[in-house]
Amino acid sequence: MILVIIIFSISITGAFGMLLFREWEIRTSKIEIKEEHKIHTGELSFRRLEKIILYLTKHIIQWIILSSVKAWFIIITKTKFWIKNNLPKVNKLFQKKVCSDSRKISFVEKAIVESRIKIKKAKDKIKKDHEELNNKVDKIL
Repeated sequence: MILVIIIFSISITGAFGMLLFREWEIRTSKIEIKEEHKIHTGELSFRRLEKIILYLTKHIIQWIILSSVKAWFIIITKTKFWIKNNLPKVNKLFQKKVCSDSRKISFVEKAIVESRIKIKKAKDKIKKDHEELNNKVDKIL
């Protein structure tokens, strides 16, 4: 804390010293003051503004979608665990049946399968985090 105060006081002293030096240069006419200074305003075209807004909109929409998907998976995972632990008869109704197809898989079906695998990995990660949290809570109690 003392170091921060020392650095702050040194920087304030330095800034004040620079202002005094600049005032001395102006007072002794070491620097000529030009009256024709143009005020520089940054030019922001409509196209540039549109790109910035689209970029920000893209990130906001992605954040909303990812947050909602994460919340959805967390809710589904907690509901499944609750049903599995408290209502085993209902849990048996929702178990999936496995069937296999021997036909050739198209490009779109491959993409869908890959997407499902990625989603399943995300679900497993959330499920694992949830189990670890439950184990920690059980150990505390």
